Amino acid sequence: MPLLFATIPIVIGPGLAKARVVPLVLVRHPVLVRSSDSRLRDLFARADVMTEGSARDEPGGRFWYGSTSVILPADDRDSAWLAAVAGRDMHVRLRAVRTAHREACLRAPGRLGRFACEIRIVPDARGVRVDVDVQAPLIERRATSRARP
Repeated sequence: MPLLFATIPIVIGPGLAKARVVPLVLVRHPVLVRSSDSRLRDLFARADVMTEGSARDEPGGRFWYGSTSVILPADDRDSAWLAAVAGRDMHVRLRAVRTAHREACLRAPGRLGRFACEIRIVPDARGVRVDVDVQAPLIERRATSRARP
């Protein structure tokens, strides 16, 4: 039986490249924006967060309605640019929704059900303001407990 050798075709392509500092934002056409997770985490860590809300009785049960404002710090001259970028970046919106969900869970009188929200991102004098309005049904425990066997 003849001996067969595996052949590997010659690899042609880009070579190795040195690692660089990750920029805050990468932009492609059509306009897709991706922010740096570490820089974004730092902005949200330094953000000013304010939340208000209350439970309301409705025909379908009790619902939690609330609003969370997150002000991301930025220079006044950069706030319009950063607001435009933040409005196109899914990661900014996701972090804002998670922040609003955490704040609502802390303030609601019970567990929250399915969470629905609206997000607005606008420039502010102190940076970029991300407003998240939330609505969620309250999951309340039974008034009577089950009898144990």
